[in-house]
Amino acid sequence: MSEPAQAVNGWKGGWYVVPYRVAFRDIDAFGHVNNAVYLTYFEIARTDLWLQVVGGTGWRDVGFIVARAEIDFRQQLAMEPIDICVRIGDMRNSSFDFLCEVRRDASREIAATMKVVVVFFDWKTNAKKPISDAMRQRVASMQGGGS
Repeated sequence: MSEPAQAVNGWKGGWYVVPYRVAFRDIDAFGHVNNAVYLTYFEIARTDLWLQVVGGTGWRDVGFIVARAEIDFRQQLAMEPIDICVRIGDMRNSSFDFLCEVRRDASREIAATMKVVVVFFDWKTNAKKPISDAMRQRVASMQGGGS
């Protein structure tokens, strides 16, 4: 049995969209998604996006480390279907931004936005490395030409 189209990860409108159903474990004592859980949501989506970009499958294919994360909470979420949307924003010499949104599946309302600054990283040398022109072009191509 195949998954419904809305339940498949993929590109939509310049965003990489990961459908997710909020689980009971995500809910805190106040009956809504705990603020710390949003970091996990964004990690799921940005990892899936990055593995698409590099064609990877394992943790060593995640060629970056997180340097900074900021979240703006707009609405509470309960046990409901959501879309975790992510794209790559500004790319500097050795760092770049992941821009993320969590959207309610039914109404498309934005529940939270996030910006994560990551540093391109070489696991063999344990040091940051510059972002190549080829990587920049691959990201732009996958996102539909823009960044």
